[in-house]
Amino acid sequence: MEIESLLDLESNIVSNRVIFKLTFKDAHITELRMLKTTELLKSVFESFKTTEIKRVCLVFVVNKIKMPANLSLFKNFAEAFNNYSEVINEKLDFTIIQTNNGVFRMFFSLFKMYYEPIKPLYMCENDEITTKCLMSNSERKKVKNFSDMKKN
Repeated sequence: MEIESLLDLESNIVSNRVIFKLTFKDAHITELRMLKTTELLKSVFESFKTTEIKRVCLVFVVNKIKMPANLSLFKNFAEAFNNYSEVINEKLDFTIIQTNNGVFRMFFSLFKMYYEPIKPLYMCENDEITTKCLMSNSERKKVKNFSDMKKN
């Protein structure tokens, strides 16, 4: 039996940008699952180093996430970002957090009040709004929170 990652990974190309969509599964966070998840994340960041990839976007879908009793399990996950910060800063255009969770959305709003990310960070409520965010540079410049966008 293989240990499963806490994330499902999809990738595609939109507007000359590689989109890595990482969807959190509805699974308990264990040490082994977190190690597997960190390996997956590192492989995504390693792919940033290829010369064919010039621009990327990360989309984290966090509709389903179970917080572990031991928050130190996120340490390796966070370290993966730190270890690849140079290539992330070079190639990442922006990041999208997609969630329909009201508590997470409130936390995100507070977080953005006190933290200015190096690269743009957007919040979207669903796939439709995330797709608009990925496709439209002009709309993205006008709107900080894509959940406020009207559905067409």
